[in-house]
Amino acid sequence: MSIAINGIGLGGGIAIGNAYILDKNLSDATLHLVENEDIADEVLRFEESLRRTRRELELLRVNITLNAPAELGAFLSLSIMMLGDSQISQSPIKIIQTERCNVEWALKLQADRLALQFEEMQDDYLKERKHDIVQVLERIFKNLDGNKFEWEISGKLEHGILVTHDLSPADLVHFKSSNFSGFVTEVGSLTSHTAIVGRNLDIPSIVGTAYARQLIKEDELIIVDGVQGVLIINPDPIVLTEYRKKQQHWLDTKAKLRQIRKNEAVTLDGINIDLLANIESADEINDVKYNYANGVGLFRSEFLFLAHDDHLASEDEQFEAYAKVARSMKTSPVTIRTADFGIDKNPSWSYSHQNEAMNPALGLTGVRLSLAEHTFFKIQLRAILRASHYGDIQVMFPMVSSSLELKQAINHLSYAKEELADEGVPFNPDIKIGAMIEVPSSAIAIKPILALVDFISIGTNDLIQYLLAIDRNDETVNYLYNPLHPAVLKIIYHVIKSCNKANVPVAICGEMAGQAKLTRLLLGMGLRKFSMYSSNILNIKNVILNTNIESTMRVVNKILRSENIEKIDELVNELNIDLDF
Repeated sequence: MSIAINGIGLGGGIAIGNAYILDKNLSDATLHLVENEDIADEVLRFEESLRRTRRELELLRVNITLNAPAELGAFLSLSIMMLGDSQISQSPIKIIQTERCNVEWALKLQADRLALQFEEMQDDYLKERKHDIVQVLERIFKNLDGNKFEWEISGKLEHGILVTHDLSPADLVHFKSSNFSGFVTEVGSLTSHTAIVGRNLDIPSIVGTAYARQLIKEDELIIVDGVQGVLIINPDPIVLTEYRKKQQHWLDTKAKLRQIRKNEAVTLDGINIDLLANIESADEINDVKYNYANGVGLFRSEFLFLAHDDHLASEDEQFEAYAKVARSMKTSPVTIRTADFGIDKNPSWSYSHQNEAMNPALGLTGVRLSLAEHTFFKIQLRAILRASHYGDIQVMFPMVSSSLELKQAINHLSYAKEELADEGVPFNPDIKIGAMIEVPSSAIAIKPILALVDFISIGTNDLIQYLLAIDRNDETVNYLYNPLHPAVLKIIYHVIKSCNKANVPVAICGEMAGQAKLTRLLLGMGLRKFSMYSSNILNIKNVILNTNIESTMRVVNKILRSENIEKIDELVNELNIDLDF
């Protein structure tokens, strides 16, 4: 019988193959009482597995490829650091000794205890991080004698699909050299490290398919639709035939897109469009250049600090990272957003008390946090200015809610310029200044902000969240998160129209910029700069190359006039009727 399970698709296309079920994990551990004389042997088993896990992670970190996701190095460093924590390196030993139990059971008990502690935390981001520490314990468990999974055997599993309870980002490194064509996990969320790394590796994959291991038989044929987030077990002939066609279509489409890499993004009616890339580290520049982006529209600088979770990145460390990107991009613009800490991005050393706030999303976040932490802000601004000597670097301030806030940030930039000038340190005195529009107040009252900046970037992720009063990470309400809500479209159009009237360049750097079905709508609204993950650039370029903006305006104007959500959806479909996504 054919069965379909819905999960969270991480993209990567479609995989069709036989299931390889990896069923040894902490949830499967059973209790075995150990005689007193054998306790020392169990402790030795644990310690050897701990050493094996450390060696494995260190080897993976040393051999990270240049095109690996930037988050992977930070995750491996964090995992290695966790191995030295007493909660992982010592507590299981105490459990073995006091409970007189086997290592597997001790690891399971410790994982359950730590998970419970994390669940009791009030901060949603910290709750999510329980998966990181459990994954480290899971790795120790899998490295125990008799439990170790040899990735080398995957070479014999041509086009096999791995089905398991969970995978860590470190596990995903092996997929590049294995013959697995996709993976399915029973747990996971959109914000987990596994999901982030999985999306960047472009592997057909789905997370959060509860009870998949119980429903799938070993070697059973399954389909992983990473686009729709659907797992199909034992597909009937008609479904299988249809998905084979979809899979081939997906592969053909990717091949065709690669052919337009070097093409300029110009519409059929001759309008040039800038396609910029969002990056989180200097290591992503190779992908940016491969896809011929016109520059970097958003360098999320806070990830530089998150990657150095044990200390505050110094001025020199920041300067080296920014200058590396500037040199690599040569004359192309690089927009560095000052650190956007808060809500769900706080390193352990964070000076902020964001996690204690009653409502972190409305607290000390974005530029307001930088303004509150003068020393930190000055260090970052100095580093950005120093790097501006080596390329076309621009600085952008996040979460600006008013022109007063923006003036304060610009004053800090001026002070940093004066210091560097007095010290004889070279920098670009005419560095361009931008503001992110992601708060409804700044979007509505944008005119005084436009008088202070050289460019604007619309952060649609937070703008939609604040405008609709919806936490997109909250599973109970995120179905209401809708970029096509009439209020969202009206406020975005207002910002674009105001910027164009004032001759201030405007871009969108949120997720909307990378959604191909919205490209024509945004073009019709007057947008001429898109900034997105580099993996989305070719999809968006393809739409642009096949669009005549003039001919879309009739439908776009209908969309902008409508306040009916269902009608807007229909019109967007009409706008894209000739496109194949």
